Amino acid sequence: MGSKQSNSAGRRRPKKGSGIWRWTLWLLVWVVAMGLGFTVGQHIQLGKAAQQYSNLQTEFDVTVAQLRYDMSQLVAQKEALQSQLSVERSTRRSLESSLQRAQSDLAKSGERLAFYDQLLPPGPSGSVSIRALTIQPNGTFLAYRVLLTRNAQPGSEFNGHVEFVANAEKNGESVKITLSPATGQAMEGTTASDNAVSSFPVSFDQFQRLEGLLTMPEGVTLTSVTLNIIEGGAVRVSRSVNLPNSEAPSESNEPS
Repeated sequence: MGSKQSNSAGRRRPKKGSGIWRWTLWLLVWVVAMGLGFTVGQHIQLGKAAQQYSNLQTEFDVTVAQLRYDMSQLVAQKEALQSQLSVERSTRRSLESSLQRAQSDLAKSGERLAFYDQLLPPGPSGSVSIRALTIQPNGTFLAYRVLLTRNAQPGSEFNGHVEFVANAEKNGESVKITLSPATGQAMEGTTASDNAVSSFPVSFDQFQRLEGLLTMPEGVTLTSVTLNIIEGGAVRVSRSVNLPNSEAPSESNEPS
């Protein structure tokens, strides 16, 4: 009976050892499966991270390119604005210079106007005065300079004539001679065709300057010259200038 018990005990022991082995094997399989699962999971996560990094890198590159383009546009706009500002500054300087010149010219015109206002003679409106008269011998001619002024508003013209009459001595007698302009000489405000006559037409509103050459008659000695300002056939004003002993050359008919 004792031998039966020992035999049955001997048959049960192998069954207990095989169960432990199976559990150990299943545990190893589970550990390996878990390791493989973790590895596969890590690989999948790394792939997703790499894709996300690639996407972020692409977005970053696109953003950088857009920023560079925007920067180039801003630089171009800055250069255009600087160029426009430079042009506007140059234009402003030119306008300021033109304005200064205009103001200077205006000031000079005002000074001239004040000067001519002082020259205007007192008296009734429209009266004419001879403010200056010089007559000097110039070779075989007489050179004259005249300044006429008139007490009138701008726009109302005086229309008359200028006449030079000389007091002279010829063969011991006193004579009066109306002087004519030298050939080819024209008084300011006249034309060449006007020089064929002894009086010169003149038109002005407030002042007029005249200058030119007069022909000296032959064989006479001039003592003085009178300037007559004529309007409507009447002498409005006159002024005389004494001359040094001016004797015009006479022609000689003697053979040479």
